[in-house]
Amino acid sequence: MPMPDATTVDLHALCTARAPLYRAFLAELPPGAHLLDAGCGEGHDARHFQQEGHVVSAIERDLAAARRASRHGALPVRVGDILTLTTVVPFDGIWACDLLPGGEHEPALLARLGALLKVGGLLYCNLPAPLGLDEDAPPFAAHGLCETRRWLAPLPRLASPALGGESPSPDAPWLHLLLRKTAL
Repeated sequence: MPMPDATTVDLHALCTARAPLYRAFLAELPPGAHLLDAGCGEGHDARHFQQEGHVVSAIERDLAAARRASRHGALPVRVGDILTLTTVVPFDGIWACDLLPGGEHEPALLARLGALLKVGGLLYCNLPAPLGLDEDAPPFAAHGLCETRRWLAPLPRLASPALGGESPSPDAPWLHLLLRKTAL
């Protein structure tokens, strides 16, 4: 039996570590939901959702990462900015892992993500815990998004130099949020 390469081991470890995040997100969605992985990176999360039987679209700003995501996962990845993404059919769910932390574009990103969701659709996003616990946390309701769940936990990351991954302290807390789109 062939030995798995380091990439396979790392991807398995990432999916195992992120399993609680995946479960929380997918438990709120219908089978075969149409999902968007916003800022998919190399497509690890998108591939997981595909393997779980969901229809997955992905977008990534970095051309090299998008190519790797497409090549390794047989996943079509649109290269571009989420702020300019348009779609005819809104998404059942959006996975926006590491898309929002800080910056002047955060309100615009939230507005765009909310606009891409169908009414009743689910958005997962994460914020560094200090920012997420402030009174200055993004105004989700202003974008038709209602917080349904929040929890603090480290954000498991892929730490493989071969894939270009970086890993902060494994104990760094993040605020994880599930937001549901309500009718405006």
